[in-house]
Amino acid sequence: MKGSTTVPLLRFAMIVKAPGYDPKDHNALLSSPAFTTRVVCVSSLEQARDAAAALVREGVQLIELCGGFAPEEADQLHAHIDHQVPVGVVRYAPEELEHLSVLFN
Repeated sequence: MKGSTTVPLLRFAMIVKAPGYDPKDHNALLSSPAFTTRVVCVSSLEQARDAAAALVREGVQLIELCGGFAPEEADQLHAHIDHQVPVGVVRYAPEELEHLSVLFN
């Protein structure tokens, strides 16, 4: 884009959703001199929304959601943070769906 400035990605976050997680207890910060990754584990969409808002306040530049989030939930979460940073969702190739169904049944 004309006139845009490139900003390197330095602060990334991953939100994982699974039963029994509490973001107060289940989180980690991994950092090197060049990059920081925050992992936050939640058990509900409401917790994920709160976590995403906090991550944006911390300066995270990109949020990825685990495959446990439905596309609609990702959209709701992205809207909740006013689209301030990109939000992506991990997705699996169609040939992996059978393997995944065994894990989640």
